[in-house]
Amino acid sequence: MKTTYFSKIMACLAVAFFVFACSQTNTPTPTTTPVTTAEFVAQDTDFKDFRKWAVVATLAQALSADGRAHTDAARTIWINKNVSRGTTNEYPNGTIFVKEVQGSYGIVGMAKRGGTFNTTHNGWEWFKLDSDGKILNRSSSNTCNSCHAKVKNLDYAFTKP
Repeated sequence: MKTTYFSKIMACLAVAFFVFACSQTNTPTPTTTPVTTAEFVAQDTDFKDFRKWAVVATLAQALSADGRAHTDAARTIWINKNVSRGTTNEYPNGTIFVKEVQGSYGIVGMAKRGGTFNTTHNGWEWFKLDSDGKILNRSSSNTCNSCHAKVKNLDYAFTKP
């Protein structure tokens, strides 16, 4: 009886040792790295169904008497997410505005790309879109940059949600 009891204890200890030994790995403990905001590169799918996004503004004419903001025509402006400028007064990467201007101007967009893109203008990228939101042209246009730089303190967005 003593040997059976002793054998059972030894068997349990052997199993416990085996389970413990197998669960140990030689993988080093991962170190934590600071979280960085990744660069956002907009694709056609990011503009899909933009007319279903939150409307930021519907305007009957341009924002100013000089016609800036894409001619003196009626327009609707949408934003892709429910975001606001953070404590730094900047929109997060991935923020997209789309503006549809009545008449011949068409549909334009701006996306906060971030990263190393257009760093002198807070990482904004400018777009010309078709009526379905497909990208026709993308750029870091000097024309767009120079006009939107007038509201640099508002992170280059004339209209705030």
